Amino acid sequence: MIKFNYKSLSKFSTNYTKKTKQLNRVVITGLGSVNPLGLNVENSYQRFKNMESGIISIKSRQEYKDNPQYPDVYMAPVFEGFDTKKYKVAFSTNNTNMYTMSAVEEALQDSNLIQLLQENDQLREKCGVNIGTMSSNITKMTDILLDAGQKGFEKLNRMTILHILANMPAANVSIKYKLNGPSNTSSTACATGASSIGDSFRQIQMGTADIMIAGSSEDSISPTNIHGSLKLQAMSSKKWASAGQSSRPFDQQRSGFILGEGSGVLILEELSHALNRNAKIYCELTGYGQSSDGYHLTRPLEDGTWALKSMQNALKDADIPVEDLDHVNCHATSTQAGDTAEANAIQNLLKNNQDLLKKVTISAIKSQIGHTFGAAGSIETIFLIKSMEEGLAPGIKNLENPIEGYQLNFNKEQMKKQEINNVIKNAFGFGGVNTSLLFSKFKL
Repeated sequence: MIKFNYKSLSKFSTNYTKKTKQLNRVVITGLGSVNPLGLNVENSYQRFKNMESGIISIKSRQEYKDNPQYPDVYMAPVFEGFDTKKYKVAFSTNNTNMYTMSAVEEALQDSNLIQLLQENDQLREKCGVNIGTMSSNITKMTDILLDAGQKGFEKLNRMTILHILANMPAANVSIKYKLNGPSNTSSTACATGASSIGDSFRQIQMGTADIMIAGSSEDSISPTNIHGSLKLQAMSSKKWASAGQSSRPFDQQRSGFILGEGSGVLILEELSHALNRNAKIYCELTGYGQSSDGYHLTRPLEDGTWALKSMQNALKDADIPVEDLDHVNCHATSTQAGDTAEANAIQNLLKNNQDLLKKVTISAIKSQIGHTFGAAGSIETIFLIKSMEEGLAPGIKNLENPIEGYQLNFNKEQMKKQEINNVIKNAFGFGGVNTSLLFSKFKL
């Protein structure tokens, strides 16, 4: 067996000087969402700010009440009243596509881009899309397979493949708005939304695009997802006095996640491009970090080593010291192992420094909207950015008895006034995926 000497690589190094390109700065100029708290950003954010919950008993909704395939558990479906006819797209009855189209339309309107895109060929050429998804096609795929089992596979509809391709939400956005920039679909399990934003960030940094429509979408409430999550023992089936009490990140009585769904979309824009058109700037995306546990498909490393590395990578990418961090918005799904690993990672990030542990506040948005799977990273980022804009730190609903052994400054039960200059948004996923985004208050 030949042993490779890595030190010997140095003698093969070339003698040219590589040009280093100045990376573009990236700002957020538009937000759009459909989620368990509302059908647009403003309405859902007001409910979020009031610490309301979007979690319900699934049997309280008419469409699930009499269907024996749905067990009597707590869920966080998209807020009632979503108009599927308004956002229907060609060849698809998948709610993921419709949730996406609604959120994209709102985000583009918020950023005042719709008319500009209609009128400017060059802008469309430099406008890309990355809409990620995790398991949104399961419902449609299940229906297709059950139908084929009865009628035979030779009877499949000619558009079957288009119903189940993961990149259809991104493709439909590009087609509707006639966009010619990059069209991508990130899929990193529960970290998908954050990965979509981070990957889009890189496209603009490198000059591949001036604008990216970035986010994720999930039509998650299906018998397959529910029963599959219960079998994994990741989802909670515990009963409480009210449905809103069931999602309990970092609480000693947490018993698993509550399944949610929805879509979150952000407009990422190169700074000079945004300034030249006098766009409203919510904040700046300054860092993107990733890592992999390399350990287990569903269980994180308890000490949070690689979740820590993801956050450190985001800080390093932004060239911001941990001492300048003000807030961490956690992935925190309300599982025993996941919350413990993330708490360990954050405590180690803050170096057990008493001043930092007191200064840096901690929040967990899934306490109000459940776990929206691949859409979590983008929906939660929108709530985080809105809170940051108002000088507020999100709270953690249902946090009555925090997990013991930590000195973390959890925002219990309510939002708090806090000037946030730098915030980390975590999103972790099955397979050991760790993703961290760093947002900063915009300064010229």
